[in-house]
Amino acid sequence: MRYNKTSSHKVAKTVANMLDSVLRTEANSTSCCVIYQPKAPKELERFKRKK
Repeated sequence: MRYNKTSSHKVAKTVANMLDSVLRTEANSTSCCVIYQPKAPKELERFKRKK
C-alpha cells in the first residue's frame, strides 16, 4: 500500500499537533517528584500559559 504525499503530510501535522499539546500540558503542570526537580530548558518557556 502506497501513501501519497498529502496523507503523509496530514499524519505528520497531526503528530506535531499532538506533541505540541503534550508539551503545553507538561510545561504547565508541576512535577510529582518533590525531592529532585531539574531546571526546565528556556525553549520550554514558549509553551507556558503565564510568562
